[in-house]
Amino acid sequence: MKKLIDPQKSSETVSKILQKTYDAGKKATVNIQKSAKSLSDKTKNDSYLRKLKKYNPIFPESYSSTDFNIPNIIMIVDDAVRRDVDVCEGSVGWRGKENDIEILYLYDTAIEMSGIQFIPMVTCDAVYCVDSFDSNQFIKADYIFTRAQEERLAELKHIAFSLGAKSCSIEISESNTETNLKNKENKLSEEVSLAKQEVSTAEKFEQNMSKKESNHRRGKTEMQFEGSNIPKRPVLKWFAHDGNINRLIEMRFENGNAIKSEILELAGSSLTTMSEKAAYAMDMAIKKTGVKGKAKGSSDISSQVAKESHSKLIFKIEF
Repeated sequence: MKKLIDPQKSSETVSKILQKTYDAGKKATVNIQKSAKSLSDKTKNDSYLRKLKKYNPIFPESYSSTDFNIPNIIMIVDDAVRRDVDVCEGSVGWRGKENDIEILYLYDTAIEMSGIQFIPMVTCDAVYCVDSFDSNQFIKADYIFTRAQEERLAELKHIAFSLGAKSCSIEISESNTETNLKNKENKLSEEVSLAKQEVSTAEKFEQNMSKKESNHRRGKTEMQFEGSNIPKRPVLKWFAHDGNINRLIEMRFENGNAIKSEILELAGSSLTTMSEKAAYAMDMAIKKTGVKGKAKGSSDISSQVAKESHSKLIFKIEF
């Protein structure tokens, strides 16, 4: 005997099924919307992270952190360079890397906040290198060697003054040897053997190599003092590890056989501002700085080091 279906209950069942289907559909729609939003947020987030990685901005809180290490080279740039880049908003500059050397590109508007002293002055698009004796000072690249020479001369004068000298003189001697290779292109016949080509190339190199005579530049500075028999031990920076200068100081403090005069020849090779390797690396890095063709104060550092190493100081002191 067939069971009769109650039309009312049947209607309620259908209604419940439809409600569940509607709820399930609504839930699915919400989940799809959430997933879509999540995917959109993730895409936006990934895009933001990629831009952060690309532009590598530095923000004030990061710069002020004790964990932040300032690179040895800073280039001052106009903040307008990245003004329209959203990930750079509020930054003080960015960190870059050229030839494995880190460079801090610092906005000109962040100079005061940086707490760094730029010597001799701040110039936009100029390159500065850290002072070997003071990490809070950065010196314009084309002024490094001039400043180093000025400081060395001042230190020698101060040594003479502190030791109670009556007079001192400092003579600067610089030599510059230039080697030129003249390029003369000679067509070599295709029939010439490889061995003959090698001989011809070697001969061509030898014939075209010319060496200019060394140019010498000299300068001299002298000072006179009242003189004193009560010497004071000078504070040394550039000559702190120079054996001759330290011996001179110790002799002045010896009792019983007072020193009357001394002539010291201080070789430039022992007084170079930086190593040739460091100079070359800096040259390569500076040439590849972000603001192409605009880097001021980026003269050939390597040639300055070579010039410095071929110079000497002759220090004469009388008590």
